[in-house]
Amino acid sequence: MVKKAHFVTGKGGVGKSLISAVLARYLSQNSPLDTNRKQEKEKILLAELNEQSFFKDFLGLKRISYKPLPWLEGIDISQWSPQECLREYALYLLKLESLYKLFFENPVSKSLIQVAPGLEELALLGKITSSPRSHGPPMNYDQLVIDSFATGHFISLFRAPAAMAEAVQFGPMGEQSRGIDRWLRDKDFTHLHIVTIAEELPVTETIELYKTLKKEFGLIATVYLNKLTRLTSADLKNLNPELTESLEYIIDNEKEAKKNLKDAQIEYIELPLVNSLEPSELIDHLAQEMKKAEAAID
Repeated sequence: MVKKAHFVTGKGGVGKSLISAVLARYLSQNSPLDTNRKQEKEKILLAELNEQSFFKDFLGLKRISYKPLPWLEGIDISQWSPQECLREYALYLLKLESLYKLFFENPVSKSLIQVAPGLEELALLGKITSSPRSHGPPMNYDQLVIDSFATGHFISLFRAPAAMAEAVQFGPMGEQSRGIDRWLRDKDFTHLHIVTIAEELPVTETIELYKTLKKEFGLIATVYLNKLTRLTSADLKNLNPELTESLEYIIDNEKEAKKNLKDAQIEYIELPLVNSLEPSELIDHLAQEMKKAEAAID
């Protein structure tokens, strides 16, 4: 049974998908073991909601699909779309693919599904929360890491179940929407992760999203300040003026980002800019950085 779902979001270009993979690696390496079970590590599923897969090319995978495939020891990887989530759930209920095609693959139904507000978000969240709700096909994982939508779309994703429950107050749709919404608000199950970089707009969006999620859902997100150079003025000695000016701008941005997050009373984890490693080495390196940062906070 899935015990935790980790949602990773962030403005485009901040490294959201990379940090999703790093988080999955970190959880696999550091989650407490269950001595009552034969497996040595918790099973993690890394699922991306991107239409165009980031992980396939970045990780050098031969393919990626809705059906989970092995990535690293203890970690499977998959790519989810609303259509596939809805199809899996419908087949689970109807049992026969012919019935599914009759009801869901005719032109009228397809058009309704595409225009129905919040239905695609509900299909994804229904899949993510299906295990604790005991509703739908079994998911044999301990934790999910969801490479989710960017900040602008993320709050719409989380608001969708409550909006649907308000619009459809009776029947199975209303009941399932309320169940999904309850689990999204469960602090033990739902864990939020916001990735940002030391630039004004990403930090501003991070602060706004952090406050909105806290106010509307009672959830405290973990914030990652990513791609930090960790340079100081002392590192700029003996450099040419043009390079010095560029690096001073970066240093000032990093100082300002940290100040703005602290002023907003948001704790954050610092992750360094790393350019020289292969993807697998980069993920392992950042997972170790994440471990050190978590230990420092504790």
